[in-house]
Amino acid sequence: MTKTEFFSPEGKVCVQPSDGVMFELSPKHRELIQAILSGINNQCIGTYERLELRYADSVLNKPYHEYQMACRFCKCNFGNYDTLSWDVDEQGRWHFEKVSCPLRGECPDEGVICLPKIRSNLSKREIEIAELLSRLSPEEIAERFGLSIRTVYNHIQAIKVRLRLKTTAQIATWYKTNYQL
Repeated sequence: MTKTEFFSPEGKVCVQPSDGVMFELSPKHRELIQAILSGINNQCIGTYERLELRYADSVLNKPYHEYQMACRFCKCNFGNYDTLSWDVDEQGRWHFEKVSCPLRGECPDEGVICLPKIRSNLSKREIEIAELLSRLSPEEIAERFGLSIRTVYNHIQAIKVRLRLKTTAQIATWYKTNYQL
């Protein structure tokens, strides 16, 4: 799934693929639903499991059960129609939106279903460096950890490659999006 926009007018989930006509997501869109659920299972921490619990009452009707899970995820993370950037980009990366919700700040699913934490292949040290990049320079990070500046730059480059990012500002934004609410 690439170059796709999702949005939720009046409780529905609409899909705008880059190469097609806008449509409303329904249980008959099995291939797209499977792609969404596969992405959730592979990229998000605890999200698939929480969705399964939330919709356990429909588990006997698998197509509908999976449709409910995919819809909830899309409503919570891709609710706005934004023509400037795709919700799923050319590389298949998801770009979550902070959707307006009356339960923001008190919903038990926030940080799990809504704005979920994303799996990464970063080491513990790389995650620590990603956290610090929003407020410290690479030189200050090197001093804090007792590392050479070259080692810090190597970590930064590894983070960029693994997350497919280009700048240290993008790393800081990635960290804030995935590890802080």
